[in-house]
Amino acid sequence: MVLTNNEFAGTATLDSPVPTIRIYSPDHDSANSTDSSEIIYTPPESVINMAPPDSETPVTPSASSPEGPVMIAAFHGPAPPPPVTEANISIREYIYFLPYPLPPGTPVPYSHNLPHKNPVNLPSHQFEPTCTLVLTSPAATFVDVRLFKPLYPGDVGLLPNRGESHRLEWAFAGRSTSAPIEIPDWENVSHSTWTHWLDSRYPVGMGKAQPPVDEGDMYPINPELTLEHGHAFHPSFNAVKSHEEMWRDVPLTSTNDRGTRIAIVMRVQADTHGVRGVVVRVGQYVQGVLMQGEKCTVERWEFDDSGEGVEAMRWKRIARTGDGFLPCAVAFRPEIVAVGGVVKYGDFEWRVEEAWEWKEEDEEDEEA
Repeated sequence: MVLTNNEFAGTATLDSPVPTIRIYSPDHDSANSTDSSEIIYTPPESVINMAPPDSETPVTPSASSPEGPVMIAAFHGPAPPPPVTEANISIREYIYFLPYPLPPGTPVPYSHNLPHKNPVNLPSHQFEPTCTLVLTSPAATFVDVRLFKPLYPGDVGLLPNRGESHRLEWAFAGRSTSAPIEIPDWENVSHSTWTHWLDSRYPVGMGKAQPPVDEGDMYPINPELTLEHGHAFHPSFNAVKSHEEMWRDVPLTSTNDRGTRIAIVMRVQADTHGVRGVVVRVGQYVQGVLMQGEKCTVERWEFDDSGEGVEAMRWKRIARTGDGFLPCAVAFRPEIVAVGGVVKYGDFEWRVEEAWEWKEEDEEDEEA
């Protein structure tokens, strides 16, 4: 196998039975970043002797997502799990708290009509104290990271990017499911559940309480906005509250000359050492969360579509809290990533679980 050698974003090492690739992060010289010179990616054995990543070998369409995107076989390696949903990028517009249980006669949903309609005289305005971004893969693996906006005079920037752990409100990752439900006077409402495989509020492998059920009813407000209604324990109140969250879908964009969208999932697990981590790339965003005992590290990256040069070097880290390692830079190199690949840094071994590339159906039709 001949691996493409990219002097900016990685180099191949061919002196072992299985070629390995050293990955460099665009921010490897900046403060509070990992020494990325020790990030080693090893492809799964199934990709050895296959076409090189930059070959012109045509890809073969595989199963389509239920909602439309035409999936392309996973780059140059084995297939990821079957798609069960559309890949999704969501930003939270606001959160609104209500009493639990709700007062009799409270309409649901409630907050989207404020301040003009407030029949039970609750607070008249919604608010958003965080910058919250959720990335969901085609196999429904998600990473949800919620970072406080500046709270104190010493807080620098809209987002923390120097490891400021006090600005992490909450981060969790796992699998999501959704099923349609019937609600009078509403159409296309669903009930969604997010199973937290890791959670910044719950240390791994310490015999402590597990994350509670995270679920809510999802009301479509318009093609871009969905309102979630549910209830949960909220630490800021030290009580169970009903809540409504407004979510805005963000269009996925391509970061390459082929016009394809990319989704990648990597995971590490060592429960006996209190370690779990997940990195998810969807389109132009990458997010990761790592738990090491009670310590949590998160990163958020965004592709700079206004820049020039090598694609892998046009990613910008826009947020970081904690001091652990996250292999987000590997997700910038989809041409080398395959399901079953291993990312090694020190004692950590992350495995690639999903690697997707696709075009939307209308784009396929335009090329036909």
